[in-house]
Amino acid sequence: MARSPQLPDRAKTWFSIIIGLLLIALFIGSFFSGRRAAQPKETKPAKVHEQQGDVHQYEAQPEPEETTSKTPPITEEAVSSAQTVLPDFLKAYVPFDSKQPDAYVDRSKPYITDSFYKQLSSFQRRGTLSRAKTDYVTAEWTPAELKADEQWYNVDVTVTHTDINGKSEDGLLLYVVLLKRVDGKWKVDDVGIRPGSGAIPE
Repeated sequence: MARSPQLPDRAKTWFSIIIGLLLIALFIGSFFSGRRAAQPKETKPAKVHEQQGDVHQYEAQPEPEETTSKTPPITEEAVSSAQTVLPDFLKAYVPFDSKQPDAYVDRSKPYITDSFYKQLSSFQRRGTLSRAKTDYVTAEWTPAELKADEQWYNVDVTVTHTDINGKSEDGLLLYVVLLKRVDGKWKVDDVGIRPGSGAIPE
């Protein structure tokens, strides 16, 4: 009868020690790798970029004192000279007649930038049953954001709408107007409609 091979006692002891050391090493390795993954990565402060033109930066912005030192201050003269453009522009831009839907573009040309003129030229206003004609009545504006070469205004324009049957009603158009200084002159560079434009409630 053949005898099954058996490891000597001394070999069994060494084999057990080696297996035990390997298990301990694996346990310690997995413990430290788990701690390393749990530790937060070192965060570096975001680089601060200066804003150039119309490029919007979403990274960390400089402190207020840094901003005031880099941006030239807005002067009263700049604000008043920019605001003189608004009434003339609005009287040219706001009126609308469905018989001449594009007339406002050429009327507005002296008061707007070339890029905004091209934008308006590619857009056509359309009349509706309730608004075949719109006449400018008066306007009020308040500064929203003032910079040395760029100013935003919230503008409320009172108008009279006339439908295709000749019936008129007062209305209120709410705009956001951007003025930019181009070659030393203030010109309108964009117009947006604020929520709430329509008929004036009685």
